[in-house]
This record gives sequence, C-alpha cells and structure tokens, in this order.
Amino acid sequence: MQARVVTSFCLIIEIPTNFKNTKWQEMSKFAQNVETKQCASTEERMTVRTLVIGNISRWNAEGRVTVSFDQVRYTEIHGLTESTLECAAPDIILSPLVGDDFDVMEVAIRLSELGYKGRYRAISQNIPNADMIRTEVRDHAPELDFDLLPMSKVANDGP
Repeated sequence: MQARVVTSFCLIIEIPTNFKNTKWQEMSKFAQNVETKQCASTEERMTVRTLVIGNISRWNAEGRVTVSFDQVRYTEIHGLTESTLECAAPDIILSPLVGDDFDVMEVAIRLSELGYKGRYRAISQNIPNADMIRTEVRDHAPELDFDLLPMSKVANDGP
C-alpha cells in the first residue's frame, strides 16, 4: 500500500472594484485550471469543491466578487436546499460564524436536516470561546465534521 501526501494551500486574489467582469471570468477559468492538479502516484485528478454560505447580496453590493465556477459555489442561507447540496457536491462548506440573517447554529442544523455529513467550517476574525461554540454545534449536529476557521483581518476590509 502506498502512502499519499496531500499538500493544500490558499490563494487569495485581491480584485479591484473597477475590474471588468469579463476579465474576472477569464481569471476564474485560469483558477479552475490551477486548482486541478495531477497526482504523481495515481494520475488521478484532485479537486476540492467548496460551497460558501453567506450574505451574497450584500457582498455583491460591496463590490466583492461572488462568481461561482466549477469548484466554488455561493448561496445565501435561504438557498441552502437538498438540490443545492446535490448540485454543488461540496467537499467542504464555509460560512461566517455570524451572518446578517443567520449564525453558525442555523447553518449546522440546516445541514444536519439535509443529511450533510461532510466538513463544515465557520469563519470569524474574533472567536471569543471557540471550545464552547464547537461543543454546541457538535451537540446539535454530531454527524458534521465541524470546526472553526480563524481568519485575520484582510487589508481591504476597512477599519
């Protein structure tokens, strides 16, 4: 039996608000090609499909780019349905710890109701009592692979 080592990384691309949508589409096509890598030992393709649950309307109004492409899909909490999960087939689901109209518990319970049993990570800059949050989510949705993902403030996030 061969051991396989998988290395992952995060690529953050800062896009100016005056960036034309067609250029973003070209860039997202490039990103799709970058994300798919050949496994040297097995010759199989490795990709990670991500579903982002968030405040998409507000993010778009603020000029943030939320264009879905092959490996990343975006939805609001009210768009989180069985069909959304089936179409996105996510390997991981990301959401803010607290959104405009939802929180981590609502997402976890909804995912549990939909039968999702994969990885779910809640992102926050400030996590006051991480162990309490993990325990609460895991008590209400034990089938989820849940954890918190602390994120530092990004330069263009404002004060």
